[in-house]
Amino acid sequence: MDKVIINKAAEVIKAGGLVVFPSDTVYILAVDPTNKSAVEKLLGFKNRWTGKAISVAVEDIKMARDYVNLSPNAESIYANLLPGPFTVVSEGKHKVAAGIEAENGTLGIRIPQNKEIHDLVEILGKPITATSANLSGRTPHYSVESLLKTLSKKKREMIDLMVDGGKLPRNKPSTVIDATEPEIKILRRGDLIIKNSQFLISKSEKETEKIAEFLLRKVETLHATSLRDKPLVFGLSGDLGCGKTVFSRAVGKYLGIKEKITSPTFVVYNEYQIPLGSAVSPFEKREKAKTRKFLHFDLYRITGQYEFKELDFFNLFTKDCIACIEWPENMGKENLEKLKKIVDYKAINFKYVDSKTREIRYQK
Repeated sequence: MDKVIINKAAEVIKAGGLVVFPSDTVYILAVDPTNKSAVEKLLGFKNRWTGKAISVAVEDIKMARDYVNLSPNAESIYANLLPGPFTVVSEGKHKVAAGIEAENGTLGIRIPQNKEIHDLVEILGKPITATSANLSGRTPHYSVESLLKTLSKKKREMIDLMVDGGKLPRNKPSTVIDATEPEIKILRRGDLIIKNSQFLISKSEKETEKIAEFLLRKVETLHATSLRDKPLVFGLSGDLGCGKTVFSRAVGKYLGIKEKITSPTFVVYNEYQIPLGSAVSPFEKREKAKTRKFLHFDLYRITGQYEFKELDFFNLFTKDCIACIEWPENMGKENLEKLKKIVDYKAINFKYVDSKTREIRYQK
C-alpha cells in the first residue's frame, strides 16, 4: 500500500475522522480511541451502545502497556503469539474515551500481522480502534463492495475515508482471549485457538493449515530482522499422523508453490522452486537471489548416519531457502546441533490430545 494513502488515513484519524481500513482479518473501522467525538461517531455508525467494548490496535507491547495492565498470562501471550489474529483482554488504565473499554473496565488489544496498520499506528503515535467494519450484529466484511451494499446513504456519509485494500482472504475475526484471570478464557473463537501462550489447538486439517500460515508469517518477520543470511528451517516433531505433512504443505502453498507437494517418505526430501514475488519478506528485497527454494524432508525412515553424508545434507541449506523437516529427532543429537548452527531453526511439536484434537507447540 502506498505510504501516501497511509499518511492520508493518519491525517483523517488525527482530525477525528472515521476510516475504513483493511486488516489481517477483516476490514476495520479506525478512529482515535482517545477522541470522545470520534468514538461517539464510531458507536453511532455501528449502532452500538456504550459499555460493549471496542478493541484497539497498537504498535507493540510497549504501547499496550500505556493503556492496559498486563497480567503474567498476557505478557506471555504478547511474547509468544503476537503479532497475530488475537485480541488480548486486560485491565484497562482508563486512558481512552468512554465506549472503548468494557463496562468492567477491561480493554481488548490487538497487534495485527499487518504492516499497513503497524505503519499507521506508528505515524499516529497512539492506538486506533480495530473493530470490524460492520453494523452491530451483522457479519464482517472482506471487501469494500460488500460493506457498501449494507449501508444506507446516511451511514456512507459518516465515513470520512475508505481505504480499499482489495478482497481480503476470508479469515475469521480475531480470537478474543481474556487474560485478566490466572486461567485464560476464549471469549470469541477465530481461526486460531490457544490452550496457553505456547500451545495452539487444531481440530482439523484446515485449522492446522491456518496455524502453519500464521507461524510462517510470524517467524518470517522475526527471521527477516535478524537472521537474513541463514536459511529458515521448521523442525516438525511429535506423534505419527498428527499433521506434520499438512503443516509442510500449507507452508509450501503460502510460499506460492503451485505444484502438488507430495510426501517425501520414500525419497527423504523434495525440492520446489519458490516463485518470484511470493509473500515472504526477505525474498522481496533480494532481487539478485538466484536460489530460492522450499525443501520438504521426511526423516521417518532414516536408519543410519551415513545417509546424511550420501545426501550431502548440510549443503542443501542455502541461505535463500525455507525448509520443513519432519521427524528431526531421527537426525541424532549431534547432527541436529550441527544443523542449528547453520540455520535459523524453529522447533514445532505436534501432540494428540484425543482422536480429533492436536496441540501444536511453537518454541520461539
